[in-house]
Amino acid sequence: MPREIGLNTLAYMQKAADNKVEQKEILKEIKEMGFPFVEVRREYILSGKTEMKEIAQQAADLNLKVFYSVPAELFTAGALNAQLGSYFEEAALLNAVQLKLTLGEFQGLTSVLAEKLRELLTNFSVHLTVENDQSIGKGSPDVLMAFIAEARKTSLDIGLTFDTGNFVYIDIDPFVAANAMNEAVTYIHIKNVGYAAEGIVLSGLETGLVDMRRLLSCFPDSVPASIEYPCGGGEEATETMRADRNKLRSW
Repeated sequence: MPREIGLNTLAYMQKAADNKVEQKEILKEIKEMGFPFVEVRREYILSGKTEMKEIAQQAADLNLKVFYSVPAELFTAGALNAQLGSYFEEAALLNAVQLKLTLGEFQGLTSVLAEKLRELLTNFSVHLTVENDQSIGKGSPDVLMAFIAEARKTSLDIGLTFDTGNFVYIDIDPFVAANAMNEAVTYIHIKNVGYAAEGIVLSGLETGLVDMRRLLSCFPDSVPASIEYPCGGGEEATETMRADRNKLRSW
């Protein structure tokens, strides 16, 4: 069975002149392109909880699953992010099946922290996943797998999101990272990058530094993935999204 390929709404970043996308306005197009799920980005939500409820209703009407991406860290100075409960509540409003954050300043999983996490995971039917960011201290395979090891000791069901491009920013071979993290990865962000005069920049699916087809083959087909890179403006964006989805599914 082919890997389930979804779409992170970052793909629409260049479609509007101001780089803002009305996520509730693009769900029908995303479904029509053949994507089974959409990853909604918190920073693109313009009207708060009202918009979240509208997104949830439209997605339900379209039979489109919702994932929720929050640009925030799970831990701050060793403590759980004070807004974590709100993020879970927002995920519930969206009827999201998954909530993604980055790890942040993890300093160990005490029994108190573990129980707070367990309470959230029990009260909300949302899978929590933690993504590698663009820093050694918070996004390296060693740091992330150390967190997963402690989570498993306390029977917390938390997975990792493997961002295929972010390892390049911290000079870690994505294939080495895939080998180290493979069995804990429950979701993949497909993002390729390349070098430009200004440094590392996002690129197209097959125009960057990473051999994406080979990298994705490191993970079981049961692990879902989403396109998470700008796909151009206007009609070009839709055409690129559709073509890249079909290509990814054929791999």
